[in-house]
Amino acid sequence: RLLQWTKELPGKPGHRKIWIPRSVGDYFARMRGAQHYRGKIEPPPPMLIWSIFSGITSFIGIMILGVITKYGAAIRDHNLPFAIAPAGASAVLIFAVPASPLAQPRNVIIGHIIAALIGTFMHALFLHVADSFRWMPAALSVGISIWLMGLTNCYHPPAGATAFIGGYFTPEIKAVGWWYPLYPVLPVCLIMVFTGVILNNFCRVYPVYWFTPVHLSKVELSAPGPVEATDQNIKPVEAPDISLRTQDPQNSHVTPVQSSISLPSSSSSSLSRNAEDVVNDIAGNEAEAGTTWMRLRIHELEKEIDHLKANHMQEITRLKTSMADICQ
Repeated sequence: RLLQWTKELPGKPGHRKIWIPRSVGDYFARMRGAQHYRGKIEPPPPMLIWSIFSGITSFIGIMILGVITKYGAAIRDHNLPFAIAPAGASAVLIFAVPASPLAQPRNVIIGHIIAALIGTFMHALFLHVADSFRWMPAALSVGISIWLMGLTNCYHPPAGATAFIGGYFTPEIKAVGWWYPLYPVLPVCLIMVFTGVILNNFCRVYPVYWFTPVHLSKVELSAPGPVEATDQNIKPVEAPDISLRTQDPQNSHVTPVQSSISLPSSSSSSLSRNAEDVVNDIAGNEAEAGTTWMRLRIHELEKEIDHLKANHMQEITRLKTSMADICQ
């Protein structure tokens, strides 16, 4: 659905979509996160461009870990692990789908730390059990880690591999013991996140948020449902008449046709419904859908509604229909 929306999104004539930062200040402004970014958030680049870009950036991220592992003096002298396998899975989320909630810094860092702590604890708890039960700590580590990530709303799928490594008596956990969450898990997470922040913002806005999820300004998320029209809040009125001119096929003269658009109106506004009401209705469905791209698209349409609501009644009606189609 996201790819279909990206391909079908109409562009203005003569308008060239710009994905790269417009200035140095715009590049650093993107690092604050999409929820604080004041610029216009363009749709993603075409799939070919984005796949090449994400492949190059993921290569750079993993290359940094490999260089540190190879040339780090302390790592080389003491034969300590650093480039753990879950980093590759995290690279897919951070560099390929940076708008996903699973790829945000909070999920990456906290998810891996929780999984490493549980894996280390299970390793110590089952350290002296028989070999026939060596599968138990790995299974418990993954299950409990997923449970705790759900409680903290920090789901990050690659963290399951971090818990598995800790609980399955792998060489990594044997070499570092209780330091496993702080080394190598935490440094690897920080390197991957900040590499994503530096590289992704050349083509996208990353992260969407640092610690708290996106909250649209002046919008109260509520359960989806029909809006009940009452005399106190919404009154149906007729919009100003719009004259349309049609050509008579039998006669050469032009016939003026009068048409009117009936839209619901708020008692406190001359418009059919103000932009806040429209976004509030769509935000209920957005809360149920829980997709980041919908939040960014609605935020962009909200700005367009504010610009056009004074004189473009028909345009507002079209945008309302488009926003409803997105949520469906």
